[in-house]
Amino acid sequence: MLSNFTYPVLCTKKYAQTVNYFEDHFDYAPEFELPNFSILKRKGHDNNYIAIIDDNHEQIPEEFRGSTKGVILTYPVDNINTTYQQLYWEGLNILSEPVEAICKETKHFYVVDPNGILIDIVENPKIRDYSANKSRGQKQDGHRAGRQGKSFAHKAAAHRQ
Repeated sequence: MLSNFTYPVLCTKKYAQTVNYFEDHFDYAPEFELPNFSILKRKGHDNNYIAIIDDNHEQIPEEFRGSTKGVILTYPVDNINTTYQQLYWEGLNILSEPVEAICKETKHFYVVDPNGILIDIVENPKIRDYSANKSRGQKQDGHRAGRQGKSFAHKAAAHRQ
């Protein structure tokens, strides 16, 4: 079975720039380092890691070498407006101003890392509120909360087969 130590790995042509970006702007520090490979741990967050690897690293099977694409990293924050201002003044590539998020009752905005990876900065979503409603079986946005078993996506895929 899987351990509870999991993390995304970003493959990049800009290894040093990417490591520096996450250290400088998202409070990560090196936890483990080898040439062209780092696991970074976010300060003050016990289980928040990200790994950065050179996209031509010898440990990556040749047919899978290349930069990461199609990933959105999400970072919850306590105050969306303060974070927006901070990242703006730090000169990050900000794509949007804070707007209502998909979860409603919260806001988010996007920034782009040096590799073109989208980063979603979201005001702490009210997940606890959703979980509480789920346990009471209340509906939210047309979906029945409190369902058991597999995700909607998993059930849809099984149905298509």
